[in-house]
Amino acid sequence: MQTFRIHADVQVEICKANNRAQWVPFKTTKINTFDEPISRTRSTVVFRSGRWLLRVRPHHVEIFNGLRWVRLK
Repeated sequence: MQTFRIHADVQVEICKANNRAQWVPFKTTKINTFDEPISRTRSTVVFRSGRWLLRVRPHHVEIFNGLRWVRLK
């Protein structure tokens, strides 16, 4: 299983998992770690945290490759 993380002070969009039509801008306040993305396109990566969905640009996401953290492209 892979591990992904997003640093603090990154501009993202969030919404409730049961209402995907209303995305709200949000700035992260801590390092967030996730297991797997729900969806991934060229422009966005979506993660789930409880009942919240978090949409972020791929260049703000890092993946752990077993030795170090590498930024997604």
